[in-house]
Amino acid sequence: MTFIDKYPDPLSESTGLTPAHRKSKRSSFKERQRAERDQLIKVLKESPGKRDARNFLKHFDTPTSTNEDEIAAVKLKRAARDAVETAHHNEWRLTQTGVNLGNLYEPTKAIQDNPVFTQRPLPERPIAENVEPLHLALVKLRQPQMLDDGTLGELALTLSQMARLGLNIAVVVDCDDDAVLDTLDITPAWIETITEQSARIVDALEEYNEPGAFEVDHALVYAPVTGDIPSKVQVRGRVEVKHSHLLLSPIQDGIIPVIPPWAYDSELKRVRVRPDEVLLALTREFAGITAQREKEQGISEARGTLEKPLLDRIIILDPAGGLPSDKRQDGHIFVNLEAEYEDVRNELQGVSFGEQAPITSGRSKTEMSANRHVDNLDAVQKALKLLPPSSSALIITPTEAASSSQVAFLPTTSTGVRTRRSKNPLIHNLLTDKPMTSSSLPAPLVSSRRAEPAALNPATFLKRGIPVTLVPDPRISPWRPPSPENPSIDLANDPRVNFPKLVDLIEDSFRRKLDARHYLERIKGRVAGLIVAGDYEGGAICTWETPPGLETAPPPDSPLWVPYLDKFAVLTSSQGSGGVADIVWNALTLSCFPHGLVWRSRTSNPVNKWYFERTLGMWNLPDGQWTMFWTTNGVVEEWAEKQARITHHGDGKAKDMCRWDAYVDVCGGIAPSWADNRRPD
Repeated sequence: MTFIDKYPDPLSESTGLTPAHRKSKRSSFKERQRAERDQLIKVLKESPGKRDARNFLKHFDTPTSTNEDEIAAVKLKRAARDAVETAHHNEWRLTQTGVNLGNLYEPTKAIQDNPVFTQRPLPERPIAENVEPLHLALVKLRQPQMLDDGTLGELALTLSQMARLGLNIAVVVDCDDDAVLDTLDITPAWIETITEQSARIVDALEEYNEPGAFEVDHALVYAPVTGDIPSKVQVRGRVEVKHSHLLLSPIQDGIIPVIPPWAYDSELKRVRVRPDEVLLALTREFAGITAQREKEQGISEARGTLEKPLLDRIIILDPAGGLPSDKRQDGHIFVNLEAEYEDVRNELQGVSFGEQAPITSGRSKTEMSANRHVDNLDAVQKALKLLPPSSSALIITPTEAASSSQVAFLPTTSTGVRTRRSKNPLIHNLLTDKPMTSSSLPAPLVSSRRAEPAALNPATFLKRGIPVTLVPDPRISPWRPPSPENPSIDLANDPRVNFPKLVDLIEDSFRRKLDARHYLERIKGRVAGLIVAGDYEGGAICTWETPPGLETAPPPDSPLWVPYLDKFAVLTSSQGSGGVADIVWNALTLSCFPHGLVWRSRTSNPVNKWYFERTLGMWNLPDGQWTMFWTTNGVVEEWAEKQARITHHGDGKAKDMCRWDAYVDVCGGIAPSWADNRRPD
């Protein structure tokens, strides 16, 4: 007897639906889902949040017709949509879909206009006959036994709303406690817990997801991995998907599969496995790695012709919440795994969680909590390495994920006015592909705006991301003013710098021609360092400046050496869609100049509101053309003390130049190096 003979298709057996009936049901569900999404699309097209709208529509609004006239009309409609430059906000509550978008697309402050964290713009998808891509989110729900029925129901509502917006869901059940398991023994108590919680999750999802939910517990097989070649990408595991149609059929029908953490060995014996192994097995399957490996090995077992979903999200719902940080009260908001994985992992292993009472086997809650965060980080990092750069992950508490989902059931006052609702983090992430707040905002500002102060750790958003290069590396040698022992780098001739690409980045970002010769001459001997994100997708050039009136250079330890942000550039193709700005900014203010720096910007520059959110102060220079920004503590207080000494004590030494004076002189005296000699658009 084969595996499939012993465990036949659960959809046919339990529902009594023939393939033809299921196809009809699938078509009906897709039509309803498309109609509901059309309502969302209409609102997004009229929304002032055009960047978020375009990214969402480009990814999820895919035409299915092959009629040339219809395709041309769709493309014309897309072009018209993308050309819209102004729009009026229309209040909308999505009563048909019941999806709560909070106030996401109302006119927003700079904090809500932050870049989307994708590495590059999403490509237009090819138009194919009767094919609508299956976008998928893998959700691992940890310790559902700790959730009451009300919270579980609200969480199920949120997941069903995501499905209505075009993101299909598959749920992995994780009932393990915080203790690190040395063995994976199957006990009757554990089986009972998994069975009971899987049933609770299915029941909750069926309450809100019209196509329903279904437990799929026979799709996975277990086989120890032996003689595997070490690799940074985990393309094999002890747990694999053997019968993908048991998962793909429910997903295509709009049904949410719920997968328990067990598999079957070669003797058809049930084996307990770690939920993270299940998550990675599903990731490999949906990324096409399992099928490719079997093809290379000559395995001819039919895997079916069902369309593979596009795995867009990895979502870990864990009571421990997002990743904590010893540098920010609000934890890690965004993690660029390519550049930060090792540092964050090391930090989590040594992070302080406060005094906790010891528990079983001498292990403290602190240790187990830290291990849980490390496990979540590792699972996400391994999964995203298998997926395209556009895929992302979110680690969040189930309580946060369930919040603000009951839009359709909120009471209305006698005047018909509803109270302002907070955004649901999962819905917000689906529509914007970014976290609730920008990671480059100073921690105190973010902390004061937290909608869920009771949350253990706010959500963490993760991307595979892009590398960040610092020249020189401040972790090895901090950026210091130039001296004979510490000469300035030469951007044009340093082998670590691709100067032509750097010039292209600056010209593309500022949309004007740089006089490279004049620029190099102006910054000669003053370059503090260079930051490069990705393949020159973004960057920053910092210099050490001195007030123009000084006849000789001050000593290296003088406060008259001003740390100056000379150029901050992001490719236009990555502005608003790459998260590059936040990545460069964090490197600039956390690694390179943690004690502060200063810069100027045209007073009419629309980016100034973004700068303002991230500075300690701003001041319009007397010439009326420039606004000065700084992140240095105590600059204004130092100037005020100087004025007080002059006024009250007649202190002659107080007339000496202070940092404020140096900042103003430097920002007012920088000579532009643009070849066109015009003001920017």
